[in-house]
Amino acid sequence: METYYAENVNKKAVKAFKEAKLIKVGEHTYYPDYLFESDDRDKKFKDYILSVLEKCDKNLHDDIFVYVIMEAETKNEFRFSAKIMIDGVILEEGEMMNWHSPETGYVWDYDYSKFRRCDFTKSDLVPIEEACTTVYEDAKENSEKLYNDNNIYGTYLLKADVQGNLYYEFTVNDCSLVTIDAKNGLIIKAHYWNGDYTHDK
Repeated sequence: METYYAENVNKKAVKAFKEAKLIKVGEHTYYPDYLFESDDRDKKFKDYILSVLEKCDKNLHDDIFVYVIMEAETKNEFRFSAKIMIDGVILEEGEMMNWHSPETGYVWDYDYSKFRRCDFTKSDLVPIEEACTTVYEDAKENSEKLYNDNNIYGTYLLKADVQGNLYYEFTVNDCSLVTIDAKNGLIIKAHYWNGDYTHDK
């Protein structure tokens, strides 16, 4: 079937951004496929981490999105950070943490002081092609601030804030973030970074 593009959609932009691929572990746990990209450890270690997440998954009733895995200094202790996910939408408010060790086991801890469930509807969302075009054109205008500015690329996820407002969060060229209102297509915020740390002398 031929894809239809409106006049205000940039085909190059649509090709530049892809929805972040989520990989499922167990019944309720998802993680983005890029989570292990910067990890130079071997496949055996990754398989072990995924086996731990699968055991953690057994105590869950909600779907979750795991976005950070950190190894503690003590061997076999790990910190996992996650957000609750409903109908494919990541609820940004509230953190879930799991300090895993052989002694503490595999229990997720909800930060209920910050977490709020919200109502939202996925109807009437801005076509993702238009959102991609908006981000692409803004990134071009800020190309001098981008890491690897010769080629604009990235991934996106659909998220919701505590009021149930939906937005697309774009990761641009690995280091920059652009947030698009999923209902009206306008940029909520943009943070461009070229990947270099600087400090005052």
